[in-house]
Amino acid sequence: MDRRAVIERLEDLRDHCQSMIDKDDPASIWWGDTEALTEAIKALSLDINKNQKGETDMTSEVKVTIVAHDGTTKEITGDTAICFTVSKAAEYLNGKAQMIDANEAFVGNDLPDPLFAVTIGSLVGSLIEVRQKESPMAAAFTLHEVSRILEAKSKSLVSGAADRQKEAELGKAIEEFLKAVLSR
Repeated sequence: MDRRAVIERLEDLRDHCQSMIDKDDPASIWWGDTEALTEAIKALSLDINKNQKGETDMTSEVKVTIVAHDGTTKEITGDTAICFTVSKAAEYLNGKAQMIDANEAFVGNDLPDPLFAVTIGSLVGSLIEVRQKESPMAAAFTLHEVSRILEAKSKSLVSGAADRQKEAELGKAIEEFLKAVLSR
């Protein structure tokens, strides 16, 4: 049984345990079982692609120190650190540049494919919410603008693909879906 199938079985078991919880009984043993299964699923999900990455230890943490131009530092730790740099912002604001250049660096363990989109989406969403905490409408507008930019990028990537490539990718997606459904 591969790791994804194990995760699916654990999710089914967790759903069963959740259905057994008596909401009026805070001491129900099913609460602990549900929590333990949730943590096991998280651990397996983080480790799902380690064989493709050379048997890295997904539980080890990295420490990153960021030094600003004024000498202030900020230290962050985690199993993965994602750092972004932005340049040409002044040129963009002055109308001299069409785009802001942004570069990223990953430090530590690579994010497994099942977690990548969720992590990046959560990161962008929380960054916008924190920056625009005082104005929920402005945050909502900014999220909409970001999604518009990402949708345009997605369409641009797909438009360059040949029909044969699109069909092959669709076939793979259907195959993965059927494997997931039939393995339950």
